[in-house]
Parts: sequence; C-alpha cells; structure tokens
Amino acid sequence: MSSARERALNSVGVGDVIFGVAAGGQDKLMLVYKADRDSIFARHVTSQTSVEFGRDGKSRRVPDGGSCTIISVTPLSPEDREIVVGLDRKMRTGRDYPDFVLSRDEVDLLLRHVEFFTAHPLPE
Repeated sequence: MSSARERALNSVGVGDVIFGVAAGGQDKLMLVYKADRDSIFARHVTSQTSVEFGRDGKSRRVPDGGSCTIISVTPLSPEDREIVVGLDRKMRTGRDYPDFVLSRDEVDLLLRHVEFFTAHPLPE
C-alpha cells in the first residue's frame, strides 16, 4: 500500500505547478512540462532551469550539479495557476525589455506563493 506522500507525487502531471526547495534553501516555483511513470520534468518559472525529479520528489538531474526537493504539489487556485502559466510563457519567450516586465498579478503571486506552498506541504 502506498503512502499519502507517494500518492500525491504519483498524481503530478503535465501542467501542474509544484514547489521545491534547492539544497541551499532557495524556493523554486516550477511548472511540470513532462511526466511519466518514473519521472517528473519541471521548469523553474523565473529562471527557466529544467529539473528532472524521481517520483520520490528528489531531483535526479539539475544543471550545474545542484539539487532540489519537491515539498508541495497542492494545486493553486485556477486564477493563480493561470498567472504561473503566463509568467512561465513570458520568461520562456521574452527576448528584451519590456518582455520581462512583471504585471501586478505576477508580482503579487511571487510575493505570496512561498507562504501558500509551505502551509500545504507533502505528507511525511
């Protein structure tokens, strides 16, 4: 029988927003762009760094040899999820100023997402 943590991590799919913490304590707001039975592939929304996670929530491959652990997969509200998807697109496709200028909604989300996700951690 699987644990609540395993069930939560196994339910993560493409388009989900997840939250991780790097080894140095940096918060990572991430959008899942690929998922299969064994892995979760997510992109850090603001830096666009891609990370491969095992279904245990631990990173397997991170550029520059870092590491990251998923600490929450709690769904955002539909409105906040759309803000994250739009911000990811903006950061992925932007080329020059003013492409990267953040909207008030994006700034607001970036200021409050850590509190939301840390209040809703994965079960132990």
